[in-house]
Order: sequence, then structure tokens, then C-alpha cells
Amino acid sequence: MGMSYRMSLDVTDPLTGSKHPVMLAGGLWHGDVLLYDFALLDLGLSGSIECDWRSKGPVYRIEQGQVTRPEQQRVIEQLSEALKPYFAGTFKGLSDEQLAQLYPGDYHKGSGYCDTESEIEREFKGAIADMVQKTLQPKKVVDAGCAGGLLVRELRQRGVEAYGFDHCPDLSGIAVPEVAQWLRQGSVTKIPFGPEDGFDTLLCIDVFEHVPEDRIPEMVAEFDRLGVKNLAVHISHTELEHFGHITLRPLSWWDEQLGPKFRRMVDTGGDLLALPRPFDPKRILRIYQRVEKPIELSPVRPSVARSGATAPAASLPR
Repeated sequence: MGMSYRMSLDVTDPLTGSKHPVMLAGGLWHGDVLLYDFALLDLGLSGSIECDWRSKGPVYRIEQGQVTRPEQQRVIEQLSEALKPYFAGTFKGLSDEQLAQLYPGDYHKGSGYCDTESEIEREFKGAIADMVQKTLQPKKVVDAGCAGGLLVRELRQRGVEAYGFDHCPDLSGIAVPEVAQWLRQGSVTKIPFGPEDGFDTLLCIDVFEHVPEDRIPEMVAEFDRLGVKNLAVHISHTELEHFGHITLRPLSWWDEQLGPKFRRMVDTGGDLLALPRPFDPKRILRIYQRVEKPIELSPVRPSVARSGATAPAASLPR
């Protein structure tokens, strides 16, 4: 399974500076609630964590051990800070300029996003290009969050007129030379293209989760302004361990944010648009299509069964 479902991280005690290993397993959305099992190995605590994105913070259910020491309380408070991307109302007020500074050229180079020799990147970007071409037969595409332009290159090699833009403040320094002329600096909340450019499809791969929650309406408005008919997106819903993942929500939440302008295709022609390396059940390319006549989304949400743990919730910060 993907890293989202089992991972370890070190949580630092803010008073003593000591690090404490935390094991997390689960990380699956059940309706509006994401569930983890956890173990604080050296503090003698284990149990489960419920993260309801509509609430202010996690609920801990201690199944082994007791929270009786200040050190335990402080570490769990810090763990709650690490889980902030799962909750509404966090990371507000970040400007485009502040966000751009988080993703300089060194970030993209260190992540391999402009490595023209990487077989992994070539396979990954090539698979996306093939899926998009087969499913949508686009004429003119823009890649939002294109980094060095590897996906733009793959699309152009397949005969698709492709362009890209990225938040990176020094984009010219990381651009793949053969496609640099088709890349621009910009963000999903300030797209450096317009309806006059005639794009029919926008690609957005592993970008949504980097956008602050309070900027999502701006992003959707920009997609609408651009006039594209199709969105082909991959969204990280649970991957807490990656830098910049500040808005982690279930698929149903994203469906609501993109509506009523765009509606997700449930049937994409029979094939599951699964992304390569590694595969997990959520690693799927999602296709949204423009709704010519705005639709009204029901505000009624399905009820979600809570954890069946019988232990009482610990008296810990939410």
C-alpha cells in the first residue's frame, strides 16, 4: 500500500527538544472522518485518532496507557499540530508571494520534477499524457503546476499543443530547454493565460493539496474564467508526510468545491485511470467536466459512523 497508510514521524517536545517516534497506520477517509491507529512508542501510549475535517482538531481514543505526565500531553499537542492539514480553517491568509517562496527552483530540483534523465518521472508523466490523450483527445492543454515542464514535453511529443505554468519564482532556471518557451510563471489563483488562448483541458497533478483552503474559491473561479471544458487532476487526500500538503480532504469535499462549475465523471470509458508507482486505491486521475448549466449541490451530507472503540476519549486538545 501507499505511504499514506503506514508511516512514522518524529514529534518534538517543545520544552525539552527531545524527539519521540510516532507510528501511524490507516489514513483513510470514511465520509468526512479520517481514521488513524497510532502508537507513541517511548511514551507508552497507543489508540486511535479521528480527524473530522469540519472540527477544530483530532479526537484521541487511548486504548493502551494513560496520559498522566506533562511530557505526554505536550507531545500529543504537537502531534495535533502536525495533523492540521486535515482540518478546516487552517493556513489562512497566505498570499501568492508567500506561497511562491515555498517552492523555489531548489524544491523542484530536489524532488526530481525537472530531471530529464529520470526514468521514474518519464514513466509517470508519460502515463498521464497517454491517459489524457486517450480519454479526452484534447487539442490544446495547459499544465497547472508544471514545474520544469516534463509533462508539457511528453504531451508535445504526442502531438498535443501543450503549455504550462508554475508558482516557482525562478521558473526559467528549472525549465526543460525544449519546452521553456511554452512555460509561464503564475499560480492556480492567478493563471497567466486567458480564454482567448483557447485551452480545452487543464491538467493539475498533485497541486490542489498545496493550495490553502481559503484560496480554493479563487482557484475554481480561475478555472472557470479560463474557459476549459475538462479538468484532469490528481489529488492527494491523505499524504501528510510530503512538504506543502496543507489542504487534505476527502474526494467528496473536492467535488463540492469544484461544483457547480465542474462535475466529476464517474465513468471514464471503462478503464480505471490509475497512476503508476506506487499504486493505492486513491491514486487515480480524476476527470471533471464543465457544467454548461449550473447545478445546485445538496447541502445534506451522509451520516458517518464513528469509531467503535469502547475506551472513552482522552481529555486532550481538539
